Amino acid sequence: MALPSLPTLPFERHDEEQSKLTTELVKRINEDTRRIRIIEQRVDRLESSIESIQDNTLTQLNDLKLSLEKIDNKIVSVSEKLVNIEGEILRLSKELSKSATKRELKEIETFIDLINPITAKFVTKDEVEKMIDNIPKNKKA
Repeated sequence: MALPSLPTLPFERHDEEQSKLTTELVKRINEDTRRIRIIEQRVDRLESSIESIQDNTLTQLNDLKLSLEKIDNKIVSVSEKLVNIEGEILRLSKELSKSATKRELKEIETFIDLINPITAKFVTKDEVEKMIDNIPKNKKA
């Protein structure tokens, strides 16, 4: 039995299948490469965005620190002013305790009105003697 001679056609088919396989592999590699590029671009954008967010956060933190320092300085200033005001209130309270009350002033006013020669009605000695003489004698006894 003689071996049949192999036609060249199956080898060609084999080359054709290899060619299709190679073409398919190249397509897949190209697609994977494209996907990797897209992912790399996304990663680059994300990194850029993260850097921007970090810069903004640092800037805001610095601004916040400055604002807190200003507020702290204002609080210290207000505290000092309150201490001064408290001292002044104590001083005024001591001064007020030394001053006369309304009732005391009214009493002084009453005494002044009593001895004021312009408004007070004083009686002379002669007038008193005449008044005594005018009193009926039976009231004396």
